Amino acid sequence: MAILTISRESGSGGEDVAKAVAKKLGYDYVSKESIYKEIEEHGKKWLEWVSDLDEHAPSIWERYDKSYTAYLALVEHCIYKSAAKNNVVILGRGGNWLLKDIPYVLRIRIIASPEDRARKLSERLGIDMETARKKLKFRDHERFIYYQRAYRRDWTNPNDYDITLNTSHMGFDESVARILSEIPAKDRLATPENQEMVRRLEQASRVKADIITRFPLFLPTLDVIHDGSSIVLRGVALCTTDQLQKLLETAKSSAGSTRIRSELVPRGA
Repeated sequence: MAILTISRESGSGGEDVAKAVAKKLGYDYVSKESIYKEIEEHGKKWLEWVSDLDEHAPSIWERYDKSYTAYLALVEHCIYKSAAKNNVVILGRGGNWLLKDIPYVLRIRIIASPEDRARKLSERLGIDMETARKKLKFRDHERFIYYQRAYRRDWTNPNDYDITLNTSHMGFDESVARILSEIPAKDRLATPENQEMVRRLEQASRVKADIITRFPLFLPTLDVIHDGSSIVLRGVALCTTDQLQKLLETAKSSAGSTRIRSELVPRGA
């Protein structure tokens, strides 16, 4: 019943470890490709935006563009939707931070020495070591800025993970075994109450994603939470009262039987 999130440095072997753990446990493996498939259900245009923006450092223009806001909302909903199924291994995309308050989530960070990472990338891509080092430096910078802008977090912060594994010190099999040894303790925490927390996160994130992708206005401060009885919308809506009413209709349609409470402040002509 546990949920695993795995963050990895490029060239650390983290993706291979994640796949192996998922296979041994019989868990679903949630990768970039599976997230893209989920997002495609919202329309081809959103998939194109996601493929352009995924884990890259956003420009100043992208950060204040509606499509970037929608991209983040769609990815977050995919993470929460996958987590709500339980028995999943989620690779990257900020899963460790988005699920930080869920007790039965095991948050893993996989790293390796710069030289080992460069060597692995050199072998995989057929490039020289110097080029591999430059590529890794660029990728590290992109991911650092992405997490900082998306979640205001330093993706290297050890406090955001339960365990950190260095594959330069631990072999592949040892790393997989170390992760598997932590699963029973997390399984015991998958109580109905804790699973309900994930369900509420998924529902709130679905409402947010539907509002942003269906509603034509830019909502830079929109925050959507589930308080246990209602889905609450907070922030400033740059719209008229009539437009706000249409926004609420979108939210109610997405929420189903769950009540919507709006604390949005409309500002517009």
